[in-house]
Amino acid sequence: MNYAEEIKQTILNNTGVIKAVIYARVSTDNDGQKDSCANQIEMAMNYISNHKCIEHVGTYIDDGISGKNDFTRPQYNEMLSQISSGGIDLIITKSLSRLNRDEMNSFQLTQLLLQNSATVLTLEDGQIHDFEDINSGLIHSLNFAIDAQYVKRQSINGRKTHELRCKRKELTSKDISYGYDWNRDSKTITINNEQAEIVKRIFDEYVYRNGTPASISKSLAEEGIKISSRSLINMLKDERYIGNFYINKRTTKLGTGNVKSKRIFLPKEQWVLVERPDLRIIDDDLFEMAKRVREMRINVYKAPDKETVQARFQGTHNFSSKIFCPVCGKPYHFGYTDKNKTIPYYSIHSHGDCPNPVRRILEKDLEEITKITLRKVIEQHKELITSLEKILSECLESTQNTDSDIKKLAKQISNREKQIDSLIDALSVGGLVESAQERIKSKINTITEEIDRLNEIIKNKEETKLDSSYVTTKIEEINNAITELKDFTVIDRDRVLNYIERIELPASGNIDITLKTGQLITIKPNRNGNYTLMENVGENGIQGDRYSWPVTYQ
Repeated sequence: MNYAEEIKQTILNNTGVIKAVIYARVSTDNDGQKDSCANQIEMAMNYISNHKCIEHVGTYIDDGISGKNDFTRPQYNEMLSQISSGGIDLIITKSLSRLNRDEMNSFQLTQLLLQNSATVLTLEDGQIHDFEDINSGLIHSLNFAIDAQYVKRQSINGRKTHELRCKRKELTSKDISYGYDWNRDSKTITINNEQAEIVKRIFDEYVYRNGTPASISKSLAEEGIKISSRSLINMLKDERYIGNFYINKRTTKLGTGNVKSKRIFLPKEQWVLVERPDLRIIDDDLFEMAKRVREMRINVYKAPDKETVQARFQGTHNFSSKIFCPVCGKPYHFGYTDKNKTIPYYSIHSHGDCPNPVRRILEKDLEEITKITLRKVIEQHKELITSLEKILSECLESTQNTDSDIKKLAKQISNREKQIDSLIDALSVGGLVESAQERIKSKINTITEEIDRLNEIIKNKEETKLDSSYVTTKIEEINNAITELKDFTVIDRDRVLNYIERIELPASGNIDITLKTGQLITIKPNRNGNYTLMENVGENGIQGDRYSWPVTYQ
């Protein structure tokens, strides 16, 4: 006998104890559906009262929420959490469609119930469902598929209704805000005179009395009117108060199962304006003045930039935003090991779930390691000077071989000029028909353009010709730059940002430094507790140099 059959027999014989929760849900906000939610709870409580073996341990209600997904139903998720923790035998609900209208979510619920030896009792047919039974599973799958199609049809019909509403420019209860009422019978929006007076007062205080959202909110709270400062900010920007109602501001990209539906904000040019001057609470001038005051205050009280706000992570400390755990990817943050703030270090927080035991490293050790690393890399650059000098010499030689090319081009120009002279002589003789004269003139123009092109080529070749001292000068400049880079004594933030891409502290005790060039440098501990500089450069494995400072690394 499986557990579902055992629960059924316990309820039938009214012996033992079955721990049960009640779940009720409605998807719309009309009065009939709201009553049905209360009816669902009443039906379930009546069933429990008639079966003394059932112990009621919880009630979960999602009012006015669709059953097509699980992530917008807080009570549903809370119920799943209670089932996962154990101690729940039965869910009592009106029908399976109250639990889910999506195949994937229904499957996930079934698996959760099987894992925790729980099941579902549906009140509409009095059935205790056996999810272990193959035939029953087939019926459930069909029901889930039908429910999913029902939701899909609802969504399609809802979109069509919304398109028609935009075309007709109709307002609904969702379009009201503070200061307005929705009349269910006539399905119209009207002004709430009491709240409208408060709206006028808010704008007057903000514009004429130099009030702030915080001060206005506090003043209203003293009179028992609770409006948060955030809500006040939104009210001061709300065009509904001047009679401009916008619909089609958002749309929904539907998801099923684990794919969540997304609410997408549309650009303002796609909004549909519904002008309702009869619903105006304040005049245009006051609204415009509130806008100017808000913009002026934004300019005066400009928020600090991200770098200032996150000083401990960016821009202030040398290695901030550069040190990471290679296992979980979490960053190490700046701090001090002592109360006097004299010993800076970098540590990682909330690292309990990560197997990497490395928790912190002192800043002075990072600075010393970085100095040695950068100097070593810069020294290796000297090996490139010889190759660079050869390349520059070849460039110089290639530019010096332009003399013969220039002579050839000059000869071509001379020949073209002679051709022009001959053509001009032919024109001056006379006796040519007009068509022949035009052909000669056209030929002269073509040759003239070619002479100009050849002169331009000669000019470019002369300009690109390098001076013989070019190579010596450039090599000297590069050597001076390398010397300047190498002879530094302080590791500052700019040097870290310019050269260091990432630092990782693996569990092995190594320190892996990735440079901006993509080169990976590994600082490796040796037997003496000191560190060895190892370079990971693919084919060019270079023997590390040992350094003798004891790094505090734990």
